[in-house]
Amino acid sequence: MVAEKRLVLPGDRVGVIEEFVHRYGLWANRRGEILAKRAGVVHYDLRQHEVSLRPLTRDAKPRPGDIVLAAVRELQDKVMWCDILGVAGTKKVLRYSGAILRTSKLLDYNVGDLVVAKVVDDTFGTYTLSVEGKELGLVLGFCDVCGSPLVERVNLLNCGNCRRTYRKKVSTLYRNFGKLLFMFPAAAMVQVR
Repeated sequence: MVAEKRLVLPGDRVGVIEEFVHRYGLWANRRGEILAKRAGVVHYDLRQHEVSLRPLTRDAKPRPGDIVLAAVRELQDKVMWCDILGVAGTKKVLRYSGAILRTSKLLDYNVGDLVVAKVVDDTFGTYTLSVEGKELGLVLGFCDVCGSPLVERVNLLNCGNCRRTYRKKVSTLYRNFGKLLFMFPAAAMVQVR
């Protein structure tokens, strides 16, 4: 049973540790007062004796389940290391690190390729990403020989310059820059490659 909700600002007192266990968005000082870390709505659960804060603005930090835009930075045998450039729906430019496990030949992306991925988990500041899903995968690929952008053909990606063909896990958003910029507004401010 949630008894009360109220708006608070950073530093506002929302309770004491003898009365409530504080959760997300709150902290306790040495005097045992529970204070808000940021502006938001405080929720009191009288049955569980818990208090939590739902922020008014969302952090741009990725969370499990978020859809992110990432650029492949480094390739290893089993892992592709990526720079997370933005979270869908946020306008802040990010620079977090992510890893995509290379579980099949379709995940042979190149350095500089852009992918849309889902955050699976966060372990020690590195995000595990997945490209499983229809709209997830490669959204802009480059030839590993000449560096030209790849053009999507039926089930293949082709290099218009050196005529090489590639088979990769491609998103339904491949080269749909209008929709990508709508989903990831921060991407317009990021220089890739």
